[in-house]
Amino acid sequence: MAATLEAVPSTKTDEEKTEITEADAARELVRMAKEQGLSLTGPDGLLKQLTKTVIETALDEEITEHLG
Repeated sequence: MAATLEAVPSTKTDEEKTEITEADAARELVRMAKEQGLSLTGPDGLLKQLTKTVIETALDEEITEHLG
């Protein structure tokens, strides 16, 4: 079974959370993965998990839009 990132409580305020950039989000994901011993690449790595999540989310949105 693939390892997944566990939720980590944020220390940022709500205002700081809304101003996060894509690069900040990526850095945070990489930091969390390393902290939890999750590989960045490979069959169970972070990159594969992110790719899978993005594709599934896009397909879900597309089918929802198509079906109404």
